[in-house]
Amino acid sequence: MKPHTTASKNKPRVMDVIQSELLEEHYPLVNTVVKSMLSYLPRCADFEELHSVGLTGLIAAVQKFDPEQSGTFKAYASLRIRGAILDELRRMDSLPRTRRAKVRELGKVVEELEQKLGRAPRDAEIADAMGLTLAELERYQQKARPVVLVSLDGAPGQDDDTDANLHESIPDQNSRPCYEDLEKSEYIDLMADMIAELPDRQKKVLAMYYYEGMRLAEIAEIFGVSEARICQIHTQALGILRRNIQRVK
Repeated sequence: MKPHTTASKNKPRVMDVIQSELLEEHYPLVNTVVKSMLSYLPRCADFEELHSVGLTGLIAAVQKFDPEQSGTFKAYASLRIRGAILDELRRMDSLPRTRRAKVRELGKVVEELEQKLGRAPRDAEIADAMGLTLAELERYQQKARPVVLVSLDGAPGQDDDTDANLHESIPDQNSRPCYEDLEKSEYIDLMADMIAELPDRQKKVLAMYYYEGMRLAEIAEIFGVSEARICQIHTQALGILRRNIQRVK
């Protein structure tokens, strides 16, 4: 058995620093790619949402880049950013019409309240604006958003050997999820238990993003860190949930 040298112990830390620097250096690339795509996307396409999705593509690029296989990092990252955005657009297009309508209506109300209040609205305020009770709003949110929080693609940069990447929390309609034999209510309870065991910051980021409908940039402002850092925390949390779900078979 080989003794652990100081160099081998420090290697993961060095890689983290290199990846963080690469991420910060190429952060503006997300903006460039999204703007170039907006010219041929529907007018209703939301720049901020696409930017958040594109950022997950950049993180995947940073964590998976192999200079011997992929050429320049900028070209590779551009492809991953564009791919993440296109996957999200395909996901939205595959949603049933009624669910898409609910997504749009809920998003419109939240956006109007944000502008009026100058902050992310609380559930009670959203319910009041829509003429719903809190229980009705919860059912509405469940219909407007996918129940699945864990990407079936896999999480980039986690300690598994899969080459898949995480774009967002996107349920894959064409693949067989490992939890399909569980009743829906059992799955929701299971997810709630798993989320409760996450580190505090990861729990807060998931709650703000999925349940309060906040954008990654808004969450970053609250925590006083970069949007890229919040995206990393989000990705790490989903990676943990995904691995835990895979154990339940």
